[in-house]
Order: sequence, then structure tokens, then C-alpha cells
Amino acid sequence: MSEARTYTTPGPTTGTTPPPPPTPPAAPTAGFALTPADRTRLRGWARGSGARALRAQIVLDASAGTGVIDSARRLGVSRPTVTTWRRRYAAEGLAGLEHRPRSGRPSRVDEAALVARSLLPAPDGEAPLSVRALAARTGVSHTTLAAVRRRWGLGAGPGTGGLTVPADPPCPLRDLDLLAVRASHGHALFLLGEPSEGRPRPSRRATALVRDATAYVYGTLDALDTAEGPEPRPESAPPAYDDLLEAVRARHPGRTLHALALGPAPAPEGTRPHTLAPATRALSLLRVLLLAELARDPVALAAALTGLPAADVAAEVPLHWVRPPAPPTAHSAPRPAPRAFNQLALGSYNEKLVIESIREAGTLSRVEIAASTGLTPQAVSRITRNLLTSGLIVQDEGRSAGAGKPRIPLRLRPDAGYAAGIHLDPWMITAVAVDLCGQVVARRRMPLEAPRDPDWCLAQMAALAREAAAEVPDGGPVLGYGAALPGPLDRRAGVLLDPPLFEGWDRVDVGAKLSARLGSPVVVEKDATAAAIGERWLGAAERAEDFVYLYLGAGAGSGAFLNGDVHRGATGNAGELGELCAPRPRAAGDDDVPRSAEECAPISTTLARVRAAGLPVPRGEDAYPWVCARAAEGDPAVREVVDGVARVLARGAAGLVGLFDTELLIVGGPAVLPGVRARYLDVITAAVNTFPLAHHVRTVRVAPSHLGEEAAAVGAASSVFHATFTPSLKAGRRARN
Repeated sequence: MSEARTYTTPGPTTGTTPPPPPTPPAAPTAGFALTPADRTRLRGWARGSGARALRAQIVLDASAGTGVIDSARRLGVSRPTVTTWRRRYAAEGLAGLEHRPRSGRPSRVDEAALVARSLLPAPDGEAPLSVRALAARTGVSHTTLAAVRRRWGLGAGPGTGGLTVPADPPCPLRDLDLLAVRASHGHALFLLGEPSEGRPRPSRRATALVRDATAYVYGTLDALDTAEGPEPRPESAPPAYDDLLEAVRARHPGRTLHALALGPAPAPEGTRPHTLAPATRALSLLRVLLLAELARDPVALAAALTGLPAADVAAEVPLHWVRPPAPPTAHSAPRPAPRAFNQLALGSYNEKLVIESIREAGTLSRVEIAASTGLTPQAVSRITRNLLTSGLIVQDEGRSAGAGKPRIPLRLRPDAGYAAGIHLDPWMITAVAVDLCGQVVARRRMPLEAPRDPDWCLAQMAALAREAAAEVPDGGPVLGYGAALPGPLDRRAGVLLDPPLFEGWDRVDVGAKLSARLGSPVVVEKDATAAAIGERWLGAAERAEDFVYLYLGAGAGSGAFLNGDVHRGATGNAGELGELCAPRPRAAGDDDVPRSAEECAPISTTLARVRAAGLPVPRGEDAYPWVCARAAEGDPAVREVVDGVARVLARGAAGLVGLFDTELLIVGGPAVLPGVRARYLDVITAAVNTFPLAHHVRTVRVAPSHLGEEAAAVGAASSVFHATFTPSLKAGRRARN
């Protein structure tokens, strides 16, 4: 349970001319004598936390004969700190270890009030006060204020993304809406609601509307600041809150509720309880909750606060408020899935061509853009001006190119847009959020230990994707969602067609069902194709040429970029590797369909063969990393198994290279962990440069993926960017030398 904190610091004695300090006693370093009563008290304090626990440990170290230097090193404090508190105990006993308030500073702090003041703009400006300036205004030390900010999840910069009420258990406020509050003497209860299923992100409102709404909310906060509110003194019996809960459920049905209580208030049944010590004023906490929501949608909050009687709150009047239901919006009706999401209104093919050129090169000046695209300088100037205004690109420092005006390089702005990707694997669901440059900013993973019902899996996929998307920095725009699925599938319909290792998944409409749960279009790709798209987007200039991506995970597949664009085939199933690795037909009496080699499931085959060799492979998700670690350590039995699997897959890789005639092969996926990566690359490099008939006229470079084991999930997110920003008229692009 969270408790009120007392912040005190030693201060000088009052008086105009203080007497000279007495000579301090020498700091004991060994053989420190403690009475049995003192030893019992000190051990009790040391088991706690905070400053007093540290001081108790310092004295106990001294009694055990620990030297000053060793004690300071063990406890992580300075030697003067250890010496000071040893002397204090030697001179004053246990009383010397207590806090001593500094003159002119409060001995008890309302932390929520400090947090609210930290988030509000300064009276004479738009930005909040610095820690030191706010400390000077409130009369607390800047060290205390910084500690409070850390305790409430506030970083060094502005923003409320990490704001968390330090209750028991902690209550993060990122997505919680304040639905009701009731406060009386010594007790208060706040009911907070999680977002409803499929709730859309707040739309970008008109600037004037946001400004007016923000001003109204600030006026309410000012009224709450001047009101004294219920005093935090104990009450014999906490009130019942059943009627409050009933009112909230009637106005906001289907919301998951959190009950944040001040004092010993019982949490209503069916809510998630969080308890905070009653030393925090209810109105101070109310201001913090409103400020957290203000950062998300000031217009909706201003409309909800019209019934909050902030100006009428007084010490003797209990506070009671229930949020009115939100008015119906256009978002309640299903929206058609736009082909390119339409969030940024990119406009012409030429704009996308400029974006693609900058992305591939990393940075380009306007002169270099004109040279690489064939556009006129006037067209490049107009397009880049529009992209700078929209915030998609930014300018770097100018660089000299000889005589004349320095060239100004342009690059993509990573936080101009984000996308979330979901990968469904037989043993794992992975969700990531990536920025416009392909860097992962949030990730979620959920192991699947047994075959799962499709509806349950889809619910978990949507939940993980929403959680990852909610963690994008500063609530940046999420352009859409992508899903990477095992084949076979019908990409045009978004339907999964009875994939291996999935029972009961025949013709599951993954695309439509995920889109309905997320309230957003979902791009569906085969996992290997998604990995190739992610490699192209993140690899930039290194992956600008044609290549084949060999994806090794629960199964084996491939994706390809040919003639400058992703190659999906007619239905989205291009690149199936099993047929290329199939060494023989089925036995007599079967249907004569070629049987895929068991090595086409590299993870499960490797685990089965290593276990058959008698090695103690652990169970669960740690099994394959354990095997890879043993291979990296040089275990001969494990390396033989890995090499055997790699040799069969290398035959399929040689077939891909011969089929597509490419000079770059990327190898990645969950099966290619660092411990076995070098073995796979060596075996495959030898095969693709030996087996194909045309190996005399080309040298194939085999490179590891930039994406790691999350290749499919990152690729699924990158497929959103690919659909939004990549020029579709590839014939119109200038050929590269």
C-alpha cells in the first residue's frame, strides 16, 4: 500500500549568531556497541525502505565491524554519508536517525498537488516550470520534487505518457478516462474506465476548437486548485459506493473499470482496485487525472466537465460527479477501408517517388533528388516544400559541394507516422509498432503453448496490436495495421486457408475480423513476403536492388523483390519453399503428391533431432535458444544437427536463386538466431554459388536479415508504409545503373 511520504532535511538552528559547533566525535569504524532494544529497532527499520532504512543499515554495519569504505561501497552511498550517520547515532542514539525538517519547508507534501503543478503551464508562459523553479514556488527542495516526479512516472521532459498513480497496485493513466468521483472527509473513490472495444483514436480537431476546449479545462483546474476540498482526516466507517458504480455502468456500459481509492474505501465489486494513502488530497488527485486525459482529447474532456461543480466545492460539501455518456459520433458506423489509408493525403505519384528516393538514400539534397528521379528542379522544389510543410521530411545541416550555396540534405522524419504489425506463428503471437524509418518503438509477445481457437487468437492479436500502437511516442499518428500470416492464404480476400500446425483454421477471414476489432484497415501478407517488405523498408540503400528473402521459422518460405517491387504472385502465395526441398514422392498407395522435407520446419526438426541425440533440451519457448547456444559453444552433436537441417534448406535456396536469377539472398526469421546464424550462412552460401547451372556468371551474396527474429512482425508493419508511400507505377521510374 502506498503511504504518505515525509520529506525533511537537516537545517540550521535559529538565531542570529549560532554558537560554534562542538567537535564531532570520531566516527566509529568497528566494534560498535548496540543495546538489544536498539538492535531490534534498527533491524526492523532496515527491513523497510527509504532514508531511515538506509541509516539503520549504516549503523548495523558499524556494529558488525564493517569499515566506512566497505559500508559505503555495499550500500551505494558516499563515505561522508556513512560517517555522518555513524556520528549522529553515537551522539544522539536512535533519535539522531530521524528526519529533521529544514526551517521554512513543509514536513509533509501533497504529492498529487506537486504533480499537477508540474504538468500545468507556468502563469507567464505556455510551458511548465522547471523543477528548480517549481521547487522555489512551492517551498520544497528540488530533490524532493524530482523524487516525486519519478515516483509518478514523469520523465525529464514534458508529456504525460508514463504518468502512473503510485497506488497499490500502481495505476497507469495512459488510456484511462475519469468516469466518476465521490469524495468526503477521509475517503474518496475515483472510477476510471479503459477504452471501449474498437474505440477510434481521437481525431485531429480544428486548432481553435482545441484551444477553446483547453482553456475551459484549465479554468476548471484553476477552480479545483482554489477550492480546499475535503480534509484528509480519517472517518470511522467508509461509505458504500454501490450506487456510484451502478450509475457509471448505466452511462458507460461495457467499460472495464478501475477503482482508485483514497483511504480505506472498499473497492466496488467487479472493478480493479488501486489504493492510495489518504494524505493526498482528493482534489489534487482529481486535477492529475484530468490533466492526464487533457493530453489525449481536450475537446471530449471539456464536453464531459460541464457538469463538474468545481467552483462550488468546499470543505464541508462532499464531491459527487458522474461523467455524462459520450455523444454518438460518425465513428460509430463502420468505415470503408481506404486503399492507401488516406491519412496523409500524399497526392501524386511524383510525391511518392520523391519520398521513396529519400528513403532509399537516407538523405538527399534537392539537386540529387532531381538527378535520381528525372523530375525538373522546379517540380522537386514544389514537392519538397509540400512535404516539409506536412512534416513528412525535415532538413539537415547544409553540406558544401564546392563553390556556391551549400546543398541542404532532406530526410524522412521518423515520428511523422507509425504502423503496427502482428505476426501469427504456431507458437507465438508477436506485435510491434515501428516508426516511419522502420525502427521498433514498442513490442508485445504472447507464447501459444497449444492449438488455439481462431476467435481467441484473433482477440489476442488485436489486443497486443492495440497495446503496441498505444506506446508510440507522444501519441503519434498510427497509419494502420499489418498482419503477417503463415501460408497458404488468399491475400485478396484476407482469408487464411488451413495452414500447417493450425487445427480448425480452414478459411478464417483474418483480415476482416482483425479490421473489425481494431477499427482500422489491415494489410494481410504471407509471413515471408512481409519479412521481405520489412527488409526493403529498413535496409534502405543496402536493399535497393532485387533480392530473395529466405524466411526460416516454424516453417520455411521466401519473399522476393523483383524489378523494384514485391513479388506476391496471383494469390499472395509466391515463394513456397517446401516443394523445392521435396526429395521424393509419397509412398505407393498415396496420392503421389511430393512430400516436403521435414527440414522445412527447421525449429521443430532441430529440437526433435537434438532430443533424439540424448541432450537435455528444456521445454517451452527457451528450448530453441538453448540449442542455438549449445551450437555456438561448439557442441559437436548439436552442430551436426544444425548443419544437416541447413544443407537441405540450402538446396531450396539454390533453387530460388536459379529461378529468380538474383545476386542477393537474405536469410532471417526466428530459426536464424545468433548462435546458428553463421552455420546457416556458410552452408547456404556454398550451395547457391555451386549448385545452380549459372553459377559461373554470377556470385550470390548471402546476408543476414536486419530484422532479427521479429522479421515478420516488423515486415507486417512496414507493409502499411509500403502500401501508403511506395510509387505503384514502377515502369515510370528511372532505371538504376
